[in-house]
Amino acid sequence: MTESKSDATAQLAVLASTVLWGTLWIPVRRMHETGSNGAVATTIGFLIPLAVLLPIALFKRRLSWRDLRESGAPGLWLALGIALYTEALARGLISHAILLFYLTPVWSTLLARIVLAEAITARRVATIALGLAGMLIVFGAGAPIPRSIVSGDWIALAAGVAWALALVVSKRRRSLPIFDRVFVHFILLGPAFYLATLIPGGGDTIGLGQQPSANSLVWILAFALIWMLPVVWLTIFAASHVEPGRFAVLLMFEIAVGLVTVSLFTDEPLGRREFAGALLILGASGAEITADRRSRREGA
Repeated sequence: MTESKSDATAQLAVLASTVLWGTLWIPVRRMHETGSNGAVATTIGFLIPLAVLLPIALFKRRLSWRDLRESGAPGLWLALGIALYTEALARGLISHAILLFYLTPVWSTLLARIVLAEAITARRVATIALGLAGMLIVFGAGAPIPRSIVSGDWIALAAGVAWALALVVSKRRRSLPIFDRVFVHFILLGPAFYLATLIPGGGDTIGLGQQPSANSLVWILAFALIWMLPVVWLTIFAASHVEPGRFAVLLMFEIAVGLVTVSLFTDEPLGRREFAGALLILGASGAEITADRRSRREGA
């Protein structure tokens, strides 16, 4: 009974995180639309959770340099993935950023082959084929690719690659307690986002002496305390308690949340191309999930 209750709690945590991930574009866009420097506002939003967690970390005195080294590589890639995803939401079409970021299964399949020497099975070939087909449809069949290497679309793709690297690298690292992993993550998020703002072509960059406007303070606090801190904590907690295949299935709900909220609250065009691309990318995730489950059964 206790195990099933714990499992249900973890699955609810995944679903709650998908609502936050799928609506993350709202505070990101508002911070850029309130008359302040959006990059500065977003960076402050990443640093506030660190300030909240720092007194607890100092009180606990449990995180050692060895722990930091162990969690450094996956934490850095995960932080870079979120930072790039946030920058992509600010620069380009929100729907494209969401869909292209979710090509993560394609990159994790290829990286697992390169880094971990995992076999690419027929199901994983399907993962790659469906994902790349979805990407081409989202970009627009017949359109020149790449249109701009610094566009929001390509930054979203890079975010998915960084997230996939975090998943692959974490397989070779021991697991730290949830609080420690969340804390390390927020240590790295601010610097990672600063690097993302240096990519040419963005509207805002971080400079000395820049301050957010009073109008953006509410959205900075909302981004930090309503979205970012809870969503990172929920995601890390759920990933530690839910079977990976089920976790991936539940996390895909973010695509639906993102596309629905974009269609309801923005004038961004959502046509057949975006929905066709979404179906193919969801199919890629489904193929990767079944491949992962089969490989675990065979290895058991």
